[in-house]
Amino acid sequence: MQDEQPPTSSAIPGEDIPDWWPYAAEFPHWHVWRGVCGLVYARRPRTSPPLVVRANNPAGLLAQIRRAEARRPDGISPSR
Repeated sequence: MQDEQPPTSSAIPGEDIPDWWPYAAEFPHWHVWRGVCGLVYARRPRTSPPLVVRANNPAGLLAQIRRAEARRPDGISPSR
């Protein structure tokens, strides 16, 4: 039986960006993924309370992320 190691995150930015998410440059602090039921999700690590949004498609997810960023208490827009 081999020892299994959990996957480690890459130090190379953008390596885990899905092909269906063309907005990574606009929102580099958001992690996106597709759920098992086809919904798309995004989360912004290191936020309190946690920012997590979902939508039916990437365009809807983009709108949800923009709304979440606009509501952030510090009012800081994503870096470009």
